[in-house]
Amino acid sequence: MRIASISFAIATLLLASCSESLSPYTSAVQRNGNFSEEQVRQIQFYISDDIILQRDLSAASTTISGGTVKMVNGREVEEVVIPAGTPGVVVGGAGSILHVSFDASGQFLRFGPNPGAGGKYTVMAYDWQGSVGYVMYGDQQFKLVPYGQYAHLLLDMERYDQVTKSTKEVSGRTLSP
Repeated sequence: MRIASISFAIATLLLASCSESLSPYTSAVQRNGNFSEEQVRQIQFYISDDIILQRDLSAASTTISGGTVKMVNGREVEEVVIPAGTPGVVVGGAGSILHVSFDASGQFLRFGPNPGAGGKYTVMAYDWQGSVGYVMYGDQQFKLVPYGQYAHLLLDMERYDQVTKSTKEVSGRTLSP
């Protein structure tokens, strides 16, 4: 637990020191930017909080999705950790849902606007049981460890402002005689 606390503190400091202009990606930012699918794919996103995914392994489980195998309460589980500040890119999506990949394998998590979180793009689980969400990562079902539901996408607002500000001055138009 102490190592997790220290890791969280270090990740928070690194995230804060990397760029003071990281801001939540929200439905309002998407709407104001009027981003096309191609433009969204060119935005460098970051994750706000640690995301820990776990799934129980059984004798029948033969594939590991890219995480580490460890013992939790006497059970063998695969655990995938995405630390706060990890960069990610959009690899797909549908409507307002973005598929964001944080590793080279292309596996992704789904993010979408959460009205209960001010429109921030948070991890989208297909099922919730209390504070535990169930998500697909690759072709495997994982449990989103509690408090992971608060993880949301961040973007560098300075770079966002550079992309969205394009000024065109027009000279006017007169009637032809």
